[in-house]
Amino acid sequence: MWESIHKHNSASAAQQLAQMRAELASILEKERVLRERSADREIYRYLLEARRLVARPSFLGEQVLNISPTVAGEGSQLAA
Repeated sequence: MWESIHKHNSASAAQQLAQMRAELASILEKERVLRERSADREIYRYLLEARRLVARPSFLGEQVLNISPTVAGEGSQLAA
């Protein structure tokens, strides 16, 4: 009688373990998909920002124009 109870409990435990493993695999797959989507969104934002910067050519020109020649001259005098 104890043997039949033990076999039943072992089968039940094995069944629960298999179910838990399947659920864990499902959760891990969902996490993987979410990470990929998050990475895709991050790449999309980066490319969108790059496109905006390229679409505004004056932006880069303004950045270059903000460097004054006097600052460069002062730096070279300090190094000498």
